[in-house]
Amino acid sequence: MNDYLAVLYRGRLIIALSFFLVMAVTVYVTFTTQPVYEASAWVMYEEQGGVQQMFEMSSFIKKETMINNQVIILKSRRLAENVIRELQASPHADSLWILGNRKEDARFSLREWLMSVIRPEREETETDFADIVDHFRKNVITVAPQRDTDVIELKVQAFSPFEAAYIANTWMKLYRKLDIEESTSEVKEVGTFLEDKLAEVEESLKASEQALKDFKESENVTELTGETQALIEKAAEFESLYQSARTDYEANLKRIATLEGQLDNNQKKILKSATSASSEFIKQLELQRATLAGEIAAMEQQLKSSNLDAGYQKGLLEERKERLKGLQEKIVTEKQDMIQSGVAFDPLAVNSDLMGTILSLNAENDYLKEKADALWGIVIQYRDELNKLPSKSLRLAVLQREATVNNTIYSMIRQKYEENRIVEAGEIGQVRIIDLARPPAMDEPIKPKKKMNLLLGFMLGLGLGVGITFGREYMDSSLKTIEDVERMGMAVLGSIPLIAPHAMERTVKENGNGEIKRLQSRLITHFAPKSPISEAYRTLRTNILYSKADSRVQTVLVSSSGPGEGKSTSICNLAIAFAQMGTKTLIIDADLRRPVQHGIFEVERNIGLTNVLVGNTSLEEAIKSTPVTNLDLITSGTLPPNPSELLASQAMDDFIKKVKKQYNMVLFDSPPIIAVTDACVMARKMDGVIVVIKSGETNADALSRAMVLLNNVNAGVLGITVNGVDVDRMYGSYYYYYHYYYYGDGKGKKKMRKIVNPFRKVHMD
Repeated sequence: MNDYLAVLYRGRLIIALSFFLVMAVTVYVTFTTQPVYEASAWVMYEEQGGVQQMFEMSSFIKKETMINNQVIILKSRRLAENVIRELQASPHADSLWILGNRKEDARFSLREWLMSVIRPEREETETDFADIVDHFRKNVITVAPQRDTDVIELKVQAFSPFEAAYIANTWMKLYRKLDIEESTSEVKEVGTFLEDKLAEVEESLKASEQALKDFKESENVTELTGETQALIEKAAEFESLYQSARTDYEANLKRIATLEGQLDNNQKKILKSATSASSEFIKQLELQRATLAGEIAAMEQQLKSSNLDAGYQKGLLEERKERLKGLQEKIVTEKQDMIQSGVAFDPLAVNSDLMGTILSLNAENDYLKEKADALWGIVIQYRDELNKLPSKSLRLAVLQREATVNNTIYSMIRQKYEENRIVEAGEIGQVRIIDLARPPAMDEPIKPKKKMNLLLGFMLGLGLGVGITFGREYMDSSLKTIEDVERMGMAVLGSIPLIAPHAMERTVKENGNGEIKRLQSRLITHFAPKSPISEAYRTLRTNILYSKADSRVQTVLVSSSGPGEGKSTSICNLAIAFAQMGTKTLIIDADLRRPVQHGIFEVERNIGLTNVLVGNTSLEEAIKSTPVTNLDLITSGTLPPNPSELLASQAMDDFIKKVKKQYNMVLFDSPPIIAVTDACVMARKMDGVIVVIKSGETNADALSRAMVLLNNVNAGVLGITVNGVDVDRMYGSYYYYYHYYYYGDGKGKKKMRKIVNPFRKVHMD
């Protein structure tokens, strides 16, 4: 748990910045987005009863399919185009946002400015009709069927309450109008056919009546005999029945064509399969139907020509008509069963009501055709009898029959036409309006949801900051704390808080220019002995002295895995800590590539270690005193071309023996371990090696590689020193640095942060 808290503590600035930015964007978007209002209208789709169903499906599946069909219609482009045209023609067209006739308020100009930057060439053009329709279908309307009901909710979103309600009501009314048009299309088609047929028969009637009149006047013939007149009336009656059957047949063909136009290609194939489906049983039923049709026609003829009991004859006729009706139902049912049993048939893809109606009309037409054939046979019989009359009487009989037939047919079609008009006028469709949409309140927009947006912004801001923090922590393989090093299985001798030289310049007592103060500030153990950093070096000193229980530690090599990790500063302050306890201490700058110790103590570099090793200078001449009591320094001397060979020479071994005789503690400053081999060469000659790493910068892989190189030469590694620990950025483990200062300063806790804070920003090597 402490590890997670430490990660959050180190990333507190990132979390705060992320939270602020996300919340700022959320607040801006929430309070500058144009409000969107929603209005709802309610309709009910009621399936008309009385139509024979094609498939025995459960009511749930039938209802679900029916409602899904209506949802598709409500979202269709055809209906959307009708709505947009209606809105464009309305008196409110100039004030409707959806038509592009209004612009957004001035407070939303920032978005327009951004769009002008992204697309500066964009010009104001009239909104295209197709674009408005697409926007209406995709962004404005929503269809929400209510579960387990026939009710559908129509939702509309707009930038004003009035517009939302107005569009919803317009959409709903045009949907109902479209439903009525679809419901009456079949009736209208039949009406058009009957109207054309009526005009045609009317012309024939006028022509036949005029021909009859002209013949009577020219031939001076007025009437036929009673027997001939009765024969003509019977012939005309049956011919009228025949024409009526033909008219019904043709009207049904018009209805079937209209209904088939509402099917897709797949449904048309299914219908064709259903219409042509047959079996031996169906063939027998159709044969029985044809026989009954002939019997009914013959009985009607007999009823009109015989003197038998009319009531008895009508009873027999009605009994056969009932049998005929039963046969029709059996034929349709049998065909339905055959198609329903097909393995490749999907009943959910079929409009069962529509296809059932078409199938019934086809069956009725089959009967009408058989009936017309039977009636035509009777008509031929009467014509044959009329043909036996004398020529003049025959001509008069034919003309009179034609006039009578045309008059009867005209009356029949006229009646059917008027009945069709009544049916059309009474068609109300299957859509019923339940509730009209009402404008929502101005203070109740559905967008933006301010409370939810602010809550989501709050959560997203914190979540994003925490995510970035942990992501950065996961990607960062640097070592930051003592615990990180210990988890690698390495011993830690101590940790040094971050030193800020520019802040320490204000605390040093020496006078001089800025460069002198900068250099002196690195010797914090000397100039601020009571600081927590000095206490940390003293702790490190103690741990070194007791790192080997069975032998004395006298020569120590201080190095690092890479450059810039603070080894030179650390060795200076560690040497001062040894000197302050009365130990005669010597610092040797063995970094023969980039030496820095002479700069820290402000001495000449020319006479030093390399001069002694090559025999040009004695040890005593190379030793330089420092301002710190008990602390001396040997600089690097002249930089050689072959540092590694010089450090590995016998002269170096002899040099180490000599300095060990004169000093109690000898600290060697060496180059980084991974960069060059100098440190590994010297490590074998030392009593111990200290590896300095920098908190937050030293990579774990680099430290592991450095330890492998040291182990390869059997170096006696005393432990790791974690340098540059930023106390203010740590949580938990490093609180004890404040404790160091409290006991070192003795001036109470209130001044603790004032002194510690100056050492938190940079650390110099």
